[in-house]
Amino acid sequence: MKGKLLIVFNSAHGYVKRYVDILGNALGCDAVPADKLRGDMLGGYDKILYIGSVRGGTLGGYKKIADYLDVIYKKFILCGVGLLPFRKERAERVKSVAVSVAYEKFVPAFYVQGGFDLDELSRTEKMSISMIVRQLKSASVIDEDGTYFLNAMNTPVDEVKQANIQPLIDYLDDKTVDPELYSPPEIIDPEEEKQFFEEMEKAASAPENKKRALKKKLKGK
Repeated sequence: MKGKLLIVFNSAHGYVKRYVDILGNALGCDAVPADKLRGDMLGGYDKILYIGSVRGGTLGGYKKIADYLDVIYKKFILCGVGLLPFRKERAERVKSVAVSVAYEKFVPAFYVQGGFDLDELSRTEKMSISMIVRQLKSASVIDEDGTYFLNAMNTPVDEVKQANIQPLIDYLDDKTVDPELYSPPEIIDPEEEKQFFEEMEKAASAPENKKRALKKKLKGK
């Protein structure tokens, strides 16, 4: 791997931490829990990976690093770990939920399946889960993801393995990765980056009606 890598992570129930250990063994990098992160830790690294648990459509602990994104976005990589099996749209969803419009086109994002065990959850987490279960059971049609989720309530899931995170290992190791296995960055050319931020500045200073149109354009650029 070229350059130094720092992994910043948030592990709610241990699945993320196990993936961090796999990454560390494969790449020989440094790692720090999100709640121990300080801004002065970020300057000495060429790549910074944030990996956290996906719960209820959010990425656990991510706010701790979000404030530094304007400085690190060019070397930032994102990964969410969730209960459901991999699909590319899950990686895209992790990016769209976590990263602001200003930077999401520069950030590669990954998603890997982790695990779930109802007995590991806190009382508050179990209450939130029970609401989701009730909603699913009351639905007229339950899709594939919903069925998988309901089955996991009775049978714990543990899919932490190197094969699941190998595309991320390869990416961090500067190898070519199939774009169907993650959400690639959309802007890597310096001229395109300059144009993008010029349009962002126009959007920020435009009247409200033009501002909405410009932001919509930037979203779909």
